[in-house]
Parts: sequence; C-alpha cells; structure tokens
Amino acid sequence: VFDIETTGFSNLKNKIIEIGAVKVVGGVITEKFSTFVNPQVPIPFEIEHLTGINDNMVLDAPTIDKVLPEFMAFCQDAVMVAHNADFDMGFIKRNLSLLGMERDFTIVDTVAIARILLPNLNRFKLDTVAKALNISLENHHRAVDDAGCTAEIFVKFVEMLKKMDVYTLDDLNRIGKLSDDAIRKLHSYHAIILAKNETGRL
Repeated sequence: VFDIETTGFSNLKNKIIEIGAVKVVGGVITEKFSTFVNPQVPIPFEIEHLTGINDNMVLDAPTIDKVLPEFMAFCQDAVMVAHNADFDMGFIKRNLSLLGMERDFTIVDTVAIARILLPNLNRFKLDTVAKALNISLENHHRAVDDAGCTAEIFVKFVEMLKKMDVYTLDDLNRIGKLSDDAIRKLHSYHAIILAKNETGRL
C-alpha cells in the first residue's frame, strides 16, 4: 500500500519528491518503505505549503533512477494498493518507462472501493474516508503516513467485503459496476459543448 508526493499533478511534467509504502500480509503491516526523492527542480511554493516538504529536505535525497529500483524490489510481486491509484500509479509507470523498467501490475484503488462500501459520503478524499471509518490520519500529505492510513482503510474494507462474500478482484469489479448516482459523483475530466448556430460559435 503506497503513496507518493509530487511537484504537481502531471506525470508528464512533474516529479516525485517522496515515496512511502507499507507491506500488508494477512491484514497486518509487516514492513515500511519511506524515502525523499530529489526531483532536481525547485519544489513549488503551493506543494511545499501542502506537504511541508521543501527543497532543503530533498537536496541530499537520491534521484528517482536510484529510488525506483529499490521501491520495486520492496514491492516484489505484491498487489499495488493506493488511494486514487490512477494518480500514483501514473507517476510510477511513467518513471519506470523512462528508466526502461516497464512491468505489469495488479492495482486496487481504495477510492473505488469506498464508492461501493461508503456510498453516502459526498467526497472520497483520504481524510474523509479515514474519518468515516474512525481511522486516525496524522501528517496528512506525507507519503508514509498516508500509506499507513490507506493500509488501515484497505484492511477494514477487506473485512467489510468478506461479509458480502467478496473475495476476489473479479467479485469486487462485479459489485462495483457504477450506478447512475455513483456516476454523477465522479470527477469530470472534459466537457463537450455543442453550438446551435453561428452565434454560438463566437
């Protein structure tokens, strides 16, 4: 179960500045992985304000070409679990590609599971889900702390899914088919605007 902090939201333009992960075996956290990453670019003020990570903290940290092989060795063949996994895995896959280290992953997103198991929540941010499950979240937006919180959420979700006789990802995907209400709560990524006439084109 892992989390990353980055200099921005684009895995094409921005850099990883921290990776934190915990290994969960049988519902118990057995190992931790935590490191800063030197992005070799200045950390934007808004990211420093959000994460508390500044340029001095990453100055002596290893660069991503050193960190990523170590992180992959830590993960081995584990299922990759993250909160809003598309974001985190996007950065991991992009950097693996740049290093010529592409590989396939099995990925589980705790946001997607939260949409199934906690449908009454209006938002599915990490702190919101943690509060709904009575899980404490300290040092939010620091990778290893967010990873630890996500791991606790994931373990609770597994127990909840067992009570629904859901034991495999195929079962999870089957019950996770989105309802109309769930689709309305999804983030929108683009809009299509149709013009009725020439005036509308101006």
